[in-house]
Amino acid sequence: MHLPTLIVITLLTNLLIGFYLSILYRRRPKDKCFKYWALSCGCFVFGISASVFRGYDVPAFFSFFVADFFLIVTAVLVLLGLIRFSRFRFTKAKRQRSIAILCLMTLALFFSYHNPALVTLVGSLSVAMLFIAGAWLIRRSVFNEPIYTGTLQFIFILHSVVLIVQAVLVCFHWDNINYNGLPDQAIYTLLSHVTLTTLTALLLPWLSFLKLERSLTIKSQRDGLTKLANRTFFFSQVERHWLQYPQVKVVLMMIDIDHFKEINDKFGHHVGDIALKAVADIMSKGLRSHDLIGRIGGEEFAVILYNIELDVAQQIANRLCNQVMKQMAVIDGHNINLTISIGMVQVLPAHNQIHGAFKVADEALYHSKHSGRNTVTLGQLTEVSS
Repeated sequence: MHLPTLIVITLLTNLLIGFYLSILYRRRPKDKCFKYWALSCGCFVFGISASVFRGYDVPAFFSFFVADFFLIVTAVLVLLGLIRFSRFRFTKAKRQRSIAILCLMTLALFFSYHNPALVTLVGSLSVAMLFIAGAWLIRRSVFNEPIYTGTLQFIFILHSVVLIVQAVLVCFHWDNINYNGLPDQAIYTLLSHVTLTTLTALLLPWLSFLKLERSLTIKSQRDGLTKLANRTFFFSQVERHWLQYPQVKVVLMMIDIDHFKEINDKFGHHVGDIALKAVADIMSKGLRSHDLIGRIGGEEFAVILYNIELDVAQQIANRLCNQVMKQMAVIDGHNINLTISIGMVQVLPAHNQIHGAFKVADEALYHSKHSGRNTVTLGQLTEVSS
């Protein structure tokens, strides 16, 4: 295909993608990634269009400095959109360092635009470095979609490689590069650069759709108030463990907030909600990251401690009681002295069914409630084949 025609088609495609992304941003203004990516498409089109004038009687400031600057901004805008999908924390100090690096890139371009080879080298390496940073951000993605994220990461790395190859070609043909631009041998790297940028623009919006899907999945699994596992998800995970790991012992805890109805009646549901969220937070911090905790009733919680010795589990249960008692004495300015009661049992899934284990733990909780509350009671299971 005729190269100028292909480049024109590619630029028109990027304009259409940018227009599409701008429409998505207007529909979902909270997703600023669409705004950044729409602007990146526009900057890419402008940068490539400006670079086309290198073969004409156009000032080098425009066809080299301005063109490469907009191509760098294109990559920067892509990164800004990616940050919201990564576990990377863009702190104030990191923002300041990023701005400093961008300023150094701009200064390097400005002081080198009179030398076609040098400005092309600076521009290629700068964009390559930014796409390597993009691949790193994708690697730290919050999504568990290896096919999609792996593909996008591969494209970013390949993009960086293409630009580094372009920089190497510039070094090999340093004396032959003039204001007409890159050597003939680099035409394929230029074409690859344009193609990969277009492919990136096409794939990026899927990150937002994946985030929306992930958000909906989490909402279907979590309790709206405490953000713990809801009843349905909790029991589905318990059943999954029973089926997949029947020989791995677990400790089941049933936990109830003492006199919770009195708290609601005396201080109002607002204070009750604060109490629920605070107790959930204390329990979440007091358990191991791989343990499962859920809100299965109004003020009732259930916990599964995986692969743990019974005496250690008892220590954890007693510690939770003490932490709640100490930290929940005052809630929203009211002296409440909130406490919890716990019933627990150790279970080997191969020998006991789920409903039997929960029944024993619930009976142990009932015993704690009638033994003064703020206590832990250990229930005993008889081994029955499931």
